[in-house]
Amino acid sequence: MDEAACYDSLAREHHVAAALVVGYGAEDWCAGNNAYLARQAQHFDWIHALAYMAVDSAGTVQDLEALQEQGFVGVSMYVFGDAVQRLAQIPANFWRWLEQRGWLVSVNSQGDAWNGWQPILEQFPQLRLLVSHLGLPPAAASPLSREQATKAMRQITALSRYPGVRVKLSGFYALTSPGHDYPHAAAWPYVESLIGVFSCHRLLWGSDFSPCLDLVTFPQTVNMFNKMPFLSEEDVARLTGGNLLALLER
Repeated sequence: MDEAACYDSLAREHHVAAALVVGYGAEDWCAGNNAYLARQAQHFDWIHALAYMAVDSAGTVQDLEALQEQGFVGVSMYVFGDAVQRLAQIPANFWRWLEQRGWLVSVNSQGDAWNGWQPILEQFPQLRLLVSHLGLPPAAASPLSREQATKAMRQITALSRYPGVRVKLSGFYALTSPGHDYPHAAAWPYVESLIGVFSCHRLLWGSDFSPCLDLVTFPQTVNMFNKMPFLSEEDVARLTGGNLLALLER
């Protein structure tokens, strides 16, 4: 599938003005993803690309400047296992460069690994850290109680005191069991927990295109917010575009 052409069609059909495209290049089959994204961004004006950066090799301002010249607006990191320890070794000037330029830092991580970001955010509280997939709490087969959801989200809500942090409401197929259980009501308590701490102003919808297509349709990735009774029309407008557009404009 030509993913860029497919999304271009979806963007026109669903009135997508801009898309944050998150790079991934940790495996051999996608090792050239950054170069691919840079090329696609020249053809589609809705693409705002984040370059994949392995935590083990992150740390030089020169690399960031090279990515900036290619048109990237941020970086994406996948922090699991031993990679958490590497975070503490990345020099301060790397994070300072990102913070000063308002670059977006999309992070996939899980559980206690999120705690590794607190020392960095203490130094750089305006760092625009985007938490992917609600922080990947456990998949729920039925709606959790408020207490259960609060406990599961504690590592993420602890980051709310840093003003640059945002949370992406994405990957709901990974947060419910089964994954195709649209509209993923079992995971709604997670969303309510986040709203109670971050407010709707700091939450962003993410389609997680194209992996989402294995379990749901593209419209289902965005239409579910209209089904959440605790969201107003204004809330939905913020989540499904307003908040991200504001970030990109700044």
